[in-house]
Amino acid sequence: MSKAEILVSAVAVLGDHAAILPAFIEEVGAVLDQHYSNYEIVLIDNGSTDGTEKIARQMLSVHKCVRYLRLTRRTDHETAIMAGLDAVIGDYVVTLHPDFDPPAEIVPLVDGCRSGNDLVLGVDKQPCTSGPVYRALRYLFLSMYRRLIGIEFVTGATGLRCLTRQAVNALVKVRLRRRFFPLVATDLGLRTVVHCYNRMSRSGQHPKPDLFRAVRGGMSILVHNSITPLRLASSLGIFGSLLSFFYSIYVIAIYLFKSDVMPGWTTLSLLMSGLFAFVFLMLALMGEYLGRLLEESPDRPLYHVRDEQSSAILLSDLNRRNVLDRSEVPESELRGGAS
Repeated sequence: MSKAEILVSAVAVLGDHAAILPAFIEEVGAVLDQHYSNYEIVLIDNGSTDGTEKIARQMLSVHKCVRYLRLTRRTDHETAIMAGLDAVIGDYVVTLHPDFDPPAEIVPLVDGCRSGNDLVLGVDKQPCTSGPVYRALRYLFLSMYRRLIGIEFVTGATGLRCLTRQAVNALVKVRLRRRFFPLVATDLGLRTVVHCYNRMSRSGQHPKPDLFRAVRGGMSILVHNSITPLRLASSLGIFGSLLSFFYSIYVIAIYLFKSDVMPGWTTLSLLMSGLFAFVFLMLALMGEYLGRLLEESPDRPLYHVRDEQSSAILLSDLNRRNVLDRSEVPESELRGGAS
């Protein structure tokens, strides 16, 4: 079988994977060497403490086309993936988990990108089971996010994915500290398809859903990727200030049309309603300004060019070119040289 004349980069984030690392590198290297003429394996050490660094450095002298990067401190998985995307040089980039993702899935993922897609997302055919509370909260979050943000999530997506070079170049421009990969890909408008596969386990352990981490991640996604919750709070502030204003009118009407009003009630009520109206209005204004700051502060490019093409001849009139066949020297310099 002939090898494809492309460069494929495989990125894996390591975290205490010393026991399974040799087998993982050998399997990934065998798959890449069998199908592609050029490849690289990029290992991102995300603060491992079990001897992963020692094993990885030994693998550099045993296997070819392996690169090892160790981060200065442990960070979240998506940030570690970003470190790998910044370092790779491949035409197609595959990210996979060293414990759970079969290296054989690299080939169909790359084929999916070569067929015209920007991103191929791996989805587990048999996701891990979760409790009723987890499923209920997950359904509530997806429904709320769909209505507030207007984006459909790819449910069941794992860390196995393949990206084209154009997709990688677009993703590395989005420098968000809190990022959710499928959401960023949707925001960029990448052509995305789903690849279903069966996960494995080299260590014998299987990923389990964490309710606390899921809730924290869901809140982080809502806060860092949309100002809709802040706009909702601003709307409630304006509504509260209007209620306080109408209550002030009610207090004045009671004072004018009733004769048995308790002394001091009108003044106290007007003072409280006025203060609450002022506080609610200030909260609404602060929410709007914070929303504007959140829209402008992320270091995102204003646009992303998916593709660029041009004709073989850019100018029909070659006399209008701004590139000359020879350099021209000003006449004043020619006179100076002659003298």
